[in-house]
Amino acid sequence: MGGKISKYLALVIAVFVVIGMVSLIRKSQGQHEQPVVEELPFLQDVPEGWEPLFDGKTLSGWETVRYGGEGEPYVKNGVIVLPMAVSGLMTGMCWAGDPLPDNNYIIYYEARRMEGHDIFAALSFPYGDTFASLIFGGWGGIVNGLSCIDGYDASENETTRHFIITDKEWVQVQLRVTPDSIRAIVGAEQVIDIATAGKDIHLRPGLPNTGLTLWTFLTTGEIRNLRIKKLD
Repeated sequence: MGGKISKYLALVIAVFVVIGMVSLIRKSQGQHEQPVVEELPFLQDVPEGWEPLFDGKTLSGWETVRYGGEGEPYVKNGVIVLPMAVSGLMTGMCWAGDPLPDNNYIIYYEARRMEGHDIFAALSFPYGDTFASLIFGGWGGIVNGLSCIDGYDASENETTRHFIITDKEWVQVQLRVTPDSIRAIVGAEQVIDIATAGKDIHLRPGLPNTGLTLWTFLTTGEIRNLRIKKLD
């Protein structure tokens, strides 16, 4: 009888040892499959002929725009972060540095949506003596276009485009402004390509005129490689 008990105890101990070894192996494999990777600081790229609007380290030249809520832009790992406002709807920053052209220029930057489902790096920009906004990823993530033309915003004018931008992936954004046209590309999509003669170009009513401004709506967005080029 004692021999049978001893054999049973030995078997139980062996089973627990095996279970423990399997558990350790699984944990080890899990750690191997999902390593913790820290993102390295991004280094800005400024091709010849362009002027940087972001030094990759600070928000020098920029001021926070107060939209009635609390959202404070900051820099992390060489990237501008426009966090989702903890109260209110929008977070933004406007240019307060040296004067920029109001026509005949190109603005380029890269952007990605990190949180939320709406506008994540809109650009409000000067166009002669007025202003307008390049919108992408709006109205729940599908509307892209120019706000505004003849009283109609990006969701209901001739520039309205419907496509989805993948979250957490960088997209290239380029806006080209000349006296007779506005053109913009977001990723692989031509969002805006209009002749402006005879059109009333303006900001959406209710949006404050803060000059060159980058902003988000109910969303966290990130921006890098922000620069401007003056055209002849």
